Amino acid sequence: MAPPRPTPPPRAPRRGLGRLALAAAVLGVALGTTLGWQWWQERPLRAAEMELARGNAPRALALAEYFLDLHPGSGRAEAARARALVSLGKGAEASAIYERIGAATADDLVAWARSFMLREQWSRAAALLEQVLRVRPDDADALYELGTCRTRLGRFDDAAEAATRFAALPGQQARGDVLLGAIRADAGDPETAAAAYARAFALAPDGEGLQIPPEEFLVQYATILMNLGRTEDAMPLLEKSLASTPTPAAHHLLGKAVAREGDESAAETHWLAAIELDPAAVSPREDLVGAALTRGDTAAARTWIAPLARIADGRFQTAYLFQRLAAAEKDDEAFARWKAVADRLRVAEDRVKTLELGMAKSPDAYWSRVVRAHKFASLGNWDQARDLVESVPKESDEPAFVAALREALRTRGTLPSLDLVPLDTH
Repeated sequence: MAPPRPTPPPRAPRRGLGRLALAAAVLGVALGTTLGWQWWQERPLRAAEMELARGNAPRALALAEYFLDLHPGSGRAEAARARALVSLGKGAEASAIYERIGAATADDLVAWARSFMLREQWSRAAALLEQVLRVRPDDADALYELGTCRTRLGRFDDAAEAATRFAALPGQQARGDVLLGAIRADAGDPETAAAAYARAFALAPDGEGLQIPPEEFLVQYATILMNLGRTEDAMPLLEKSLASTPTPAAHHLLGKAVAREGDESAAETHWLAAIELDPAAVSPREDLVGAALTRGDTAAARTWIAPLARIADGRFQTAYLFQRLAAAEKDDEAFARWKAVADRLRVAEDRVKTLELGMAKSPDAYWSRVVRAHKFASLGNWDQARDLVESVPKESDEPAFVAALREALRTRGTLPSLDLVPLDTH
């Protein structure tokens, strides 16, 4: 039988493992120290983000800029700075930051979109908001603001879709119906607009808690009812608006309402009140001129119309009142001159109305985009006008109007006349 094998002596502990454990411990301490130091250094940045959440944009901006002085190039700090700038209404500065660093989160996309909205670049804002809604389909802010952007772009059906989704969110029905009502009113659909405002009014009869002041909500609702011929329904809303906060708009509209009911004296009282609140108001002054001419008081008519001479060459209603005054005063020369102006302006207004109807019916059509670009440019919004024209394919045989519009937008020069736009292409 073989003798038993001797028991081997115990092995000494491996020095390599001990060293590895010690290195790991040292690394952990170092990492913890680094993270702790980083956490300590980022206190101003976290404070900036907290101030943003509280709505204190000035403080947030100061903290973000302080952090950037110490840590130039921090994307997180730049984003906090951009969001603060948006809250302060500085859209151009915020847009410049986002164009440099991009948007890391959906919240940054919303803020970036708002920076474009502040600059009235509705196309760019809408594109960003649509990105947000692909990942957060129930984002209330994105839905509301997308509805606003699409309305400004004349895409009323798409805007109404966003508003309807917004109204379906918990606690947003009244605000959503106000947005939907405004959209449908702009689209020339007063019946649907009135129904939406009625739903909002049932939920907020005093106009409280909406996105616009109570007196403005009541005037908007009353305006739609007046356009539908529902004067008796509109009058209590206007009276309620005036009881809340007297405004020129409420006085003017209530004056028109009581005039329809045959009370010319009360109507003039309201129009005078509107002018007292806003001496530059045009429509109440025009109504006073019309009332004076109706009762044969040419002296009063001339007194009220005199300040409007500066706008008469570009406004049909005013030019027509000058024509009526000249007829009442038997001034044949003035009558002929003002009739020519009024006739020219009437034709131009009719053309614009036809083009507006075409744009509302087919907002993405070639000529709709072109005419809307012209409209934005005429209002001084050159950037949005350029964005729209750039979305129109450039052709070798491009219509003269479009080529002239492109050049005018490039140089910010004189816009081509809408007379060159064909009316049968929509």
